[in-house]
Amino acid sequence: MSSSSIATCSVRSEVARGGQIHVIKVGTSTILTNDELGGQKANLSNLARLVELIASLRKAGDHVILVSSGAVGMGCLKLGLTERPQGLGAKQAMAAAGQSRLMRLYEDLCHVINIEVAQLLITREDFSDKKRFLTVRHTIYELIRLGVVPIINENDSLAADHVAKFGDNDTLAAMTAALVEANWLFLATDVDFLYTANPKDNPDAKPIYVVEDVAKLRIAGLESSTSQWGTGGMATKLIAASIAVAAGVHCGLANGSEPERIGQMIRGIKEGGTHFVAHQSPDVTLEGDHSRWILALPLAGTLTIDAKGYRAVLKGYNIFSQSIMQVAGEFEEDEAVALTYGGKQVGRALVRASSTLIKDVMKERRPCKAVLGLRDFTAELAAAGVFLKDYQSWRKGGSKGAKGEMNSQKIMQLEKKTIVVSSDQNGSAPSSIKVIAWANDIVMTALSAMMEARKMSTMKRARSASPVLPPAANPSGKARKE
Repeated sequence: MSSSSIATCSVRSEVARGGQIHVIKVGTSTILTNDELGGQKANLSNLARLVELIASLRKAGDHVILVSSGAVGMGCLKLGLTERPQGLGAKQAMAAAGQSRLMRLYEDLCHVINIEVAQLLITREDFSDKKRFLTVRHTIYELIRLGVVPIINENDSLAADHVAKFGDNDTLAAMTAALVEANWLFLATDVDFLYTANPKDNPDAKPIYVVEDVAKLRIAGLESSTSQWGTGGMATKLIAASIAVAAGVHCGLANGSEPERIGQMIRGIKEGGTHFVAHQSPDVTLEGDHSRWILALPLAGTLTIDAKGYRAVLKGYNIFSQSIMQVAGEFEEDEAVALTYGGKQVGRALVRASSTLIKDVMKERRPCKAVLGLRDFTAELAAAGVFLKDYQSWRKGGSKGAKGEMNSQKIMQLEKKTIVVSSDQNGSAPSSIKVIAWANDIVMTALSAMMEARKMSTMKRARSASPVLPPAANPSGKARKE
């Protein structure tokens, strides 16, 4: 374990003082409710019970960080708007008007029971730079040390790229939980559990009490669970849960109208809500700050890797350009991307080259695949760990296909006539790239990958610990002369 990781653990332990750290995210549907005239009003009952929950957790020695949406909704309420505005500028103006009202509400409720609060307005960009990432954490830790409850919201009045999608506050809460090494992340919603289907549309939907692997969930109708005042649905909560559990943080999904359910989940009562079990990732445990930072970074794209690249992730090796089968999204060097294998995300990494450069290298690697006018599935097969000799034989004309027989000699003639044009105007090949991601810039996120990596590590240790044959051993079976 590095010295920086040890220092981080000691700071976190000093701040927590034996208690747990809980991040609670509440949305607009928890903060606002319908009034008698069909409009909206602040849900004082919900908020008062939430504040009482925070007080009880603090009394038990735990610490709470509140991530709160609702600035735009409170702004509409403050200025008398009957429905949420659609324009970006109008949303930003509502967020600016509503944030002060929202904080005043929290201040007044917490002051009644002698709890001090502090406001932090941050954006996802604050997680993109490692220095700013550590500065935010230092500020939150210092507030906890002083006995103050941090209340975090996205800086919607200035975040031009994110104000249109308030579901990002679910992600922001998960990033905050990873940032402070929280024990629990709680996402308040308008249903009691995660269900097998949308309970509002399907009366046969059944509650899910425990989720071991978020990647295996297949639930229809998730996006429909939104209100007119907020845009974050159940799908964004599953994304947030996947970030949290990959960082070693337990995640709970509970009904925001009954904040007491959060306390039930902490005590292990399954009826409290849906529990997403944390992954005890060796990467996060051993690397500390760097791995948590990578998990908190916004994803700029996706790299599909082959079986060799997947083994490199499991063994903690570098990923080379030969293992990249597909590039999705546009990104630059040092941005975070998702690593997928077999159709599932297995990790996240900081890349050492831009998406454009990686694509150029891939073109250089396979210059003449499109000559025959037939789709080539070699990359997909290799990425899935499949190697079909019959398919390759057919590509070379070894058997009859839909377009008739084509022998290998004719293919060679066509390939000789093909002119390969490079990415630049001078006709030179793109710069050679070997390492796409260094080993220490890769973090596993899939539970199956973590378990497979542990199994490989255990087998390696077992082999290294196996007894070696003594020098006197004689495999021939003949008597040895003294």
